[in-house]
Amino acid sequence: MVSSPLFLYSGKNGIILNSQLTAEVAALIASKSLSLAEGTNPFSPTALYDFWFHGQEHLKQRRKVLEPFANADGDSSISEKELEVILKDFFAEEMLVRVVTAVFTAADKRRNQCQAEPISRSLFLSFLDVKKLALTILVSEKHMSLETLKSINRIRRSIERWTDLFLGQLVFRFGLEEFAHETARSRDFGEDQVSNLNAPHPVQTWDLITAGLRISFPAGLSSKTDDHWEKMLGAIIACYPSECFNDSATMKSLQRIRIERSGQHPEMRPDRLPEHFNTAMYRSLFGTHTQKQTIPKPPAQLKTDPPPLNQKTSISFSKLKKRNSNESSS
Repeated sequence: MVSSPLFLYSGKNGIILNSQLTAEVAALIASKSLSLAEGTNPFSPTALYDFWFHGQEHLKQRRKVLEPFANADGDSSISEKELEVILKDFFAEEMLVRVVTAVFTAADKRRNQCQAEPISRSLFLSFLDVKKLALTILVSEKHMSLETLKSINRIRRSIERWTDLFLGQLVFRFGLEEFAHETARSRDFGEDQVSNLNAPHPVQTWDLITAGLRISFPAGLSSKTDDHWEKMLGAIIACYPSECFNDSATMKSLQRIRIERSGQHPEMRPDRLPEHFNTAMYRSLFGTHTQKQTIPKPPAQLKTDPPPLNQKTSISFSKLKKRNSNESSS
């Protein structure tokens, strides 16, 4: 274990906050982005403030570390390996804030409001300022070896591709091209995601994405921060309404949330009823039967209707009158 004070900070819940965890949280937020964007209730002002405040406080620490290296002075107490981990973690953090800002922008756009976007965009612009410092350090080639620079640049390019993947459905549905690194690539990702979401049997795409993330971001050393980053992540999750969570604190699928928001219980959906219920419902609606049914005829003795009169044996009124007069005379 590295004894440097810049490494291995554990949050209050005992979780190592490294780039892998940050990437997984970004994937979770992206996969549930429509659950938040399609909501109707306003965001919690407290959650939005905590998101912005703790994000800015975390960013101050990153700026404090990176500015000396960007100004060519450097910090002798930070080794090359430590600086490498700091830069990798920061690029992952910028990805998460970019995704969150796009989600909040989509939510405000869909709700025709201006609440979360200005706050998240302010934090995102601050991250872009610090990103300039990180890129300046890479371009200078003064503080790290060529192999280390290549490793950081590979991670940075990989993060850009992952970012475009996370933003895919937001770019495709809401036209948020400004947040993507390559618009065409992100739109292609979004088209595939939307097609899969509308499929009768959608593939668990985000499960596969999470598995790929763990390969691209192997768990390892983490650059030190205080608890501001963890609190910022908590504030983001707090922006999701309670209806998005199960009793076990896991997040519901978008399909289930849409059904519950429409007022229809998921167990009463027609396509989830047993097959014989579906058949009976179809017959009742359209009057069709898959099998011919035989209806027994009633027995002859049960007929109560009188037979029709024979027109040939009918008696006219004059004959009836003559017959009555004959009977009275006799």
